[in-house]
Amino acid sequence: MRRLGMLLKLALVLLPVAALKALAMARGWEVLEPTPLFAGLITSNVFLIGFLFNGVLVDYKESEKCPAQLAEILLSLVAELQALGWARPEAEPAAALATVAQLGQGFLGWFQGTTRADELLDRIDRLNAELAQLRHSCESPCMARLLQELAALRGLLLRMETIRSIPFVPTVYWLSATSTTLLCAGLVLTHMEDWVEIFFYLGSIAFLMVFILLMIWDLDNPFGHGEFSSCENISLAPLERTLPRITHPRDHEG
Repeated sequence: MRRLGMLLKLALVLLPVAALKALAMARGWEVLEPTPLFAGLITSNVFLIGFLFNGVLVDYKESEKCPAQLAEILLSLVAELQALGWARPEAEPAAALATVAQLGQGFLGWFQGTTRADELLDRIDRLNAELAQLRHSCESPCMARLLQELAALRGLLLRMETIRSIPFVPTVYWLSATSTTLLCAGLVLTHMEDWVEIFFYLGSIAFLMVFILLMIWDLDNPFGHGEFSSCENISLAPLERTLPRITHPRDHEG
C-alpha cells in the first residue's frame, strides 16, 4: 500500500508531462532538435542525482542500525536494574524499570509518528532522576554503566531526530529538481518523428529521472513509518522482537 503512494506521486508528475507533449505536437511547439548539448544536460542531471543518492545512502545505512542499538541499550538498562534489585532488594528499582518499559513503547511510537522527541527526552530525564534515587544503593561501577547507557540513548535519539528532520544538502535537492524539470521541458519541446521514439525517450528518461529523485527524497527520511507515501523505511524488527523483554522483564527464576 505504501508503494502505491509512491506510484501515485510518480503518476501526478508524469501525466502532466505526457499531456504537455501531446499539446506541443498538436500546436507545433516542438522547436528543439536533438543535439549533444541535450545529452550533456542528461549527464549533469545524472551527476547531481548520483551525488544526492550517495549522501542519502550513507545516512540510510547508519539508520538501519538504530533499532538494534536501541534494543541493545534498553535491554542493558533492564539487565542492570534487574541485577541491582536481585543483589539489593532494598534498592527497589521498579520505578526505573517501568520508565524503561515506557521508553521502549515510546521509541516505537516515535518511529510510527505518534510520539514526539520531546516526550522521549522528558522520559529520559525522569529515568535519570530515578537513577539518582538509587545512587545510595548502587555501587559506583554499576551506576556509571547505567548513566553511560542513558547518555548513549539520549545521543541516539538526537541523531535519529536530526536524520528525520534535516534534509541532505537542500541546495542540491533544489538544483536536481530544477535540472529534472528543465530536462522534461526539453523532452516536451524536442521534435520526434513517431510515437515509438516519443514513448521510448520521453517515457524512459522522464520516468527514470523523476522516479529516482522521488526515491531519494523517500530514502532521506528512513523513519517515515507514520507516512502513507513513505515506503523505503528501515526495519523495526530488532526493536519489536525485544520489546516484550523490555516491557515485561523476566524475574531471576525465569
